[in-house]
Amino acid sequence: MIKKIRGWFSDYVFKRVVRNSAYLITSNLISVFLTIYITRLLGVYNYGVLGVITSYVTNVNRFFSFRMNEMIVRYVSEPYEKMDRDQAGALIKFGALIETCTSIFAFLFLLVTAQWGARVFLNDPTLVQPVLIYGITILTGFAMETANGVLRVINRYRAIAIISLVQNILVAVLVLLAAKLNYGLNAILLAYLIGKVILGVVPVILVLIWLPKFIGRGWWKAPISLIREKKEILRFTLSTNISSTINLFARDGEILWVSAFLSPLYAGYYKTAMTVINMILTPITPFIDTTYPEMMRAIVNNRWNRLKQLIRKVTALSTTWTVGVGLILILFGKQLLYSELNFFGWRFHVFPAEYLPSYQIILILLIGYGIANILFWNRTLLLSLSKAGTATKISFYGMLLKIIATVLLVPIGPYYLESVILSGYLTGTVLIMTVIGIKGVNHAQRTVVTQNEALSINDMHTG
Repeated sequence: MIKKIRGWFSDYVFKRVVRNSAYLITSNLISVFLTIYITRLLGVYNYGVLGVITSYVTNVNRFFSFRMNEMIVRYVSEPYEKMDRDQAGALIKFGALIETCTSIFAFLFLLVTAQWGARVFLNDPTLVQPVLIYGITILTGFAMETANGVLRVINRYRAIAIISLVQNILVAVLVLLAAKLNYGLNAILLAYLIGKVILGVVPVILVLIWLPKFIGRGWWKAPISLIREKKEILRFTLSTNISSTINLFARDGEILWVSAFLSPLYAGYYKTAMTVINMILTPITPFIDTTYPEMMRAIVNNRWNRLKQLIRKVTALSTTWTVGVGLILILFGKQLLYSELNFFGWRFHVFPAEYLPSYQIILILLIGYGIANILFWNRTLLLSLSKAGTATKISFYGMLLKIIATVLLVPIGPYYLESVILSGYLTGTVLIMTVIGIKGVNHAQRTVVTQNEALSINDMHTG
């Protein structure tokens, strides 16, 4: 086993994925521990209110988002690898223009709907001001996705991690200061706002500094008319927008669903459960971003065996982590999370006893998110194979079933029922995408082999 693991890390592609992911994991861990501290600081209800405000603003932004980071990785990787600098520059400019326009529309939409959102999801129209203040993050992130996509293409994951690390440290300092001065919810929301501004602006600055070195000083002058396959790119961006909207209703808007049908108190339980689930996801989530460019490189160069090797290795890694931590949560989770712990004489609770109802939600979500975490590459593989539409259709039909179940059952069922529905949605959609993606890889590999054999026979006859 030791020899096999050493052999894996001799694979420069897998080694680069792990190294790049490690940069992002370090930063994410600080965010997880900070979130736990905030849960203790605010209490269940106010923590739920904080979650609803940030979730509402974030989901409004996602509603208009075209996931430009995915478009940049998908379409800039090839011209960048083939030194076609003008094509790469035109695509980057195209992505930045679209994202800026959609950010403006998203902020205007928030201005119009903030009062309604505060009334429906927070049951308190007076909280419209915090919603609007946090909404500034939509404008400051005007080209964040495009910039992050470029940083991934030019393999600057360390920069992404450092930006995230700095903002997490700054937010942590501001939160601790707010706690010491007893400033409460509004101060913590302001700390979140400052962190989001850093995440939105700094990547754009770095890209503007580095792009002249990587694709030439006049990259921004490349006319958009140079872009090839415009229709395919527009279909891809539209598909990712629809996919983002589907996730908004099916997965990312869970706190809003729970708060609207039940109350911000239950939203607090749900957000607490997601905090624990994110502890499991944190070490694996960065692999989604780091494996996508490597998948694209393998596909562009027709290295299908290398692609399969990468998938097998990262899946073994994600399975080991997810199953191991999952078993700990099942066997010892209640004691570790909600009982008093004694660590070398220091007595403390991870979560106070008032958060105990969140434990059932954690165990249920562990099933769906566990499968999604193990097979984290399911959707990006389909994107790499130019099957974005397939991924969207699967998510769309799954979303319809989930929404129907949520609207009909959650208002009359137990408080944890929404987690059952979400876990079922994740399990079904992830497994279907995985099967289709693997079949697509096998088919593409067979096609390339057949074409090579045909060329060899033709060369023999010609000779």
